[in-house]
Formats: sequence, C-alpha cells, structure tokens
Amino acid sequence: MSQNSSPLVALLRRLALGAAGVAAATAPATVSTTPAGVSVGALLVAGTMLTGCDDESQPEYWIKKLDDPAKRPAAIKRLTQFYEDGLTKHNNNRDAPEMKALLDKIVGPMTQQYVKGDLDEKTRIDLLKALANTRDPKAKDAILKAITDFAAGKAHHEEMTQAANYVKVLKLKEAAGPLLDAFTKIKVSDKNLGPPYKFTRDAMLLIYEPSWKGKLIELLNRPIPNVDPQKADPAALANAKNEVYWQTVAAEVLGELQAAEAIKPLFKAVLLPEKKNLAATAIVALIKIGKPAVVPLLDILANKDPEMAEISKKLGDAGKYAHVQAATLVLGSIGRSEARDPMIAALNAADNDAVRAMIGREMSKLPASPEAIKALETAFEKVAVDALIPPGEPAKIIIAAASEKFMDASIVPWLLKQVATLKGAKASKEEIDNIQAALLQTAMKVMKKDQIDEVKKAIDAEGDDLSKKAFQQVSALLNACGDNVGCYLAKIEDPATQEKNEQFIGIKAIYTLGSIGNESTKAELMKRLPKLKNDAIRFEALNLIDHLSPNGDKKIADELQKVLDEQAERGKETPVDPAMRQIISRLRARAS
Repeated sequence: MSQNSSPLVALLRRLALGAAGVAAATAPATVSTTPAGVSVGALLVAGTMLTGCDDESQPEYWIKKLDDPAKRPAAIKRLTQFYEDGLTKHNNNRDAPEMKALLDKIVGPMTQQYVKGDLDEKTRIDLLKALANTRDPKAKDAILKAITDFAAGKAHHEEMTQAANYVKVLKLKEAAGPLLDAFTKIKVSDKNLGPPYKFTRDAMLLIYEPSWKGKLIELLNRPIPNVDPQKADPAALANAKNEVYWQTVAAEVLGELQAAEAIKPLFKAVLLPEKKNLAATAIVALIKIGKPAVVPLLDILANKDPEMAEISKKLGDAGKYAHVQAATLVLGSIGRSEARDPMIAALNAADNDAVRAMIGREMSKLPASPEAIKALETAFEKVAVDALIPPGEPAKIIIAAASEKFMDASIVPWLLKQVATLKGAKASKEEIDNIQAALLQTAMKVMKKDQIDEVKKAIDAEGDDLSKKAFQQVSALLNACGDNVGCYLAKIEDPATQEKNEQFIGIKAIYTLGSIGNESTKAELMKRLPKLKNDAIRFEALNLIDHLSPNGDKKIADELQKVLDEQAERGKETPVDPAMRQIISRLRARAS
C-alpha cells in the first residue's frame, strides 16, 4: 500500500479539506508538504479544529453536562474520577501544579451546582462528597450550605459527615455559626445516624469559637435523665444518650476555650451522679482552664462554696467529702504553686483517711516545699494501716508513693523509720508487708550515694527478694555515676535498661536526676524521649520533666503535643499517653 492511500492520510485529507483553501491562500510561495502531499498549514488547522471539538477525555466536556439533569450524575462521577486519577498520578499531592489547574476548572462549577440545589438525594450526596474530598477552599459555599441544611433537617447525615470533616481539615472558621446549630441537632440515639457525631465533635474542637460559650454552658446546665438502660422507656434512654453526647462535647470545647464562666457548671458535672458519664471530661476541661479555676477550686476545698458542699451532702455518707476530693484532684492536676499552702492546710485539717490520702497524692504534683513534705509525712502517720481510698487502694501506700514525686532524698530517714515502726502495727502480715515494700521502693528511688548503707540495713531486715535485687541494681548505679548527670542520662536510654528486668535502673536514674538535674537536663531528656521504649521508664521521664518545670514550660508542652499528634496520625496509642496529656496541660497551666 502506498503512503498516499493509507487510512491515516485519508482521514487527515478529510479533516483538512474544509481548511485547505484558507491554507493555500495564506501559504508562502514555497510550501512544505508531508510525504503524503498534505500541507503542514492544513495539518495545523486540522489540529485546531480537533481541539475545539467536544472530547469526553477532558473535564470541560463533563463540566458542560452538569447543567443537564439527565447527564449530571454521570458528569459528577466522571469529574470525581478526574480528581482521583490525578491524585494517584501525583502521589496524593493536591498542590502539584497539574492538580491545582484541574481543581481550578472543576470545583467552582461543581460548587455552584450544589448551592443551586434542585438535586436528588443520591446526586447531592455524591456531589458534596466529591467536593469535600478535594479540600479546596473554593468548595466552602457548598460545605456551609450542607451544614446549614442539616441543621434545618434538609440534608442527609452523610453530607454532614463530609462537611464536618472538611471543616476539620481546613479549620474553616466561617463554619462556626452553622456548625454549632448542626451539632445541637445530632442525635446519637438514632441508629441510622452514621458518623457525623464524631466528625462534628472533632471539627468543633479545632475551630472552637468564643461566641459558642453561652450555648455550650446552657447545654451543660441541663439535667440528664438518670435512667436504667435495662428498664428505661426507650424515649427516656434516647434522651439521656443525646444529652451525654451534647454535654460531653460542650465540656470539651469549653476546656479548649478556657472558659472561666464554665468553671461552676463543669464542677457540678464532676459531682452530680446523673452526669457521671461526662465527669472525666469535665475534669480535663477544668485542668485546661488552668489558672482561672484555681481560686474557685480553693474555695470549694476550704468549704467556702455552700452550693458544692450541699451537692456532696445530698450524696449521703459515701459522698460527704466528694467536693473536697474533686477539688483536690483538679488542683493537683493543674499543679500551680499557689494551691500548695491551701492544700497543706486542708491536709492538716482533714479528719478522714481517704481525704488525707487523696490530698496527699495530689499535693505531690505541685512544686515541692519543706512544709509540703512535712505535711505528707504527718498524714501518713495519721492514716490507719487498713484505710482504703476508692476504688480500694491502701491509703498508706498511696501516700508513700506520692512522697517519691518530690524526688527529695531528705525523706529517706523518715521512710526507713516508718518501715521499722510498722512491725508493731495491728494489721495482717500481708498489709504490713505491702506497705513496707512501698516505703522501701520509694527509699531506693530517692536515696543518694551516701545513704546506700542505711537503706541496705532496712532492705536486709525487711525487704523481699525483689527489693534486694532492685537494691543491688540501684546501688551499683549510684556508685558508677555519682553526681554525673551525663552518666544517668546514658543509663536512661541504654537499650539494656529498656528490658523489664533492668528497668528499675532507668527509673532510679530518673529520680536521681530529679535531685541533681536542672533546666538543661530537661532539654537533654526531651532529646532522648523517642528512644525510651520501656513504658515505665517513659512514664517516669515525663514525671521528671514535670518536676523540673515548677513554673511550667509552653515550649516543652508543644513538643510533647507534637509527639501525641504524630502518634494519632499513625493510629497509635500508648499506655503513657494519658499521663502525657495531663502533664502537657499542667506545663501550660503553670506557665499561664
């Protein structure tokens, strides 16, 4: 077959025919031709005509079809496919120039279609999902309409889910007004609801808006029906579930807003039995409020708030001191030094062993002082050997463990004295052995090199095999490192120390740094935190950071928060994370 008779040449001739006259009239005297005899000018014109034709492989073709109700679902599907294919091609990089160009073409027309309305439910859901997935700011009008429509009962829960996730990812502040309205319409009792309750909560925690305070406090002040899930009327049970959701999220957001106006409503949520399901969230919110909460909480601690005392009184004998214990817990978690003297006074005045143990435990989270140490020692001596603190822990062991948080070797002689004194106590051998073991463990954690012989005598007399092994490890560490900060830091990150049978060496190194370390020690510890694979050592390392930050440290708090955020992105949760969150809040509260 000759070149001139090929199918391609025939096609080109037909396409170029209409333009041949124009090409010939405008061509130079000498015209270059293809081997088939078709002029280059004709081919160029033909190419222009091809580009101008409708081409289903281009987004422009499908953008035009958005206005055709019959073709609209297919157009949305095809435009979405363009976007998804582009993401795949560009390794999920939405900022690639080609992706930006594509989004500039498709997002505007798709958004206009959603805002204009007149769509069936399936098409509407598909369209909003496609827009939300682009994460393009130009889609915001559609997102705002979806949230507003959901609040008015005109949008599907899937639209609310997609819209809330868009708000979360882009931190779209403009959504604050409609988002709060939509939030109050979400009913977790609806089994067909789907996940908008989670995404809406997440979005609210990211774009928390001060103008929400009044509405959120109003929600928090509402009663929650105290129902038995096994016996309750379905409507009452549904109401209770919805209230718990609304009020839990309200408490979380008020904490992020550091809303001083919410201190009393939040504290009531801690005390009232009907609100037991949001008590833990309310405590965290009070901790985040921080400094402004200290004075009101100190009034509650000192029984100067009749309203809170009355709530406790109504709880009966078991809840008689509930307001004092709850205030103590929050004050300790906030950790500001101005709470120390009032807590010492409350500890000295306490006439209940459980209250003594609770105040002693929480007071140890505050910056240390000789008066605080003395008050804790006195509380230990007053507490009965068999006294328990809810949910059933021995009060003396709680106080013994609390005393170690001061990381102060001056308490060692007192600890050893208590070990000897317990031998004559009226209690079971098991109870005495357990308390002695706690005292000896604390002594080993905080002792200095010149106290080794003194502690050894007590270990030999009253210690069990585990205590004796631990003593050999920590005494060897003290003899090897002395007062060398670098030596202890090396031991903390030593891979061998991360093993469970060697972990007490790492823990002892941390407690020694608590007495000889300084600000630079804290910075060095932060560098080593990623290498600490042992949860017990990691936990104590966080306590050391807390101990070395009596005035708080926003920079370290931000660094620790970054660690948590990175773990969350990987879907990872460690046993130490709750302690890290509390320490982050305390570092910020002290620094405020």
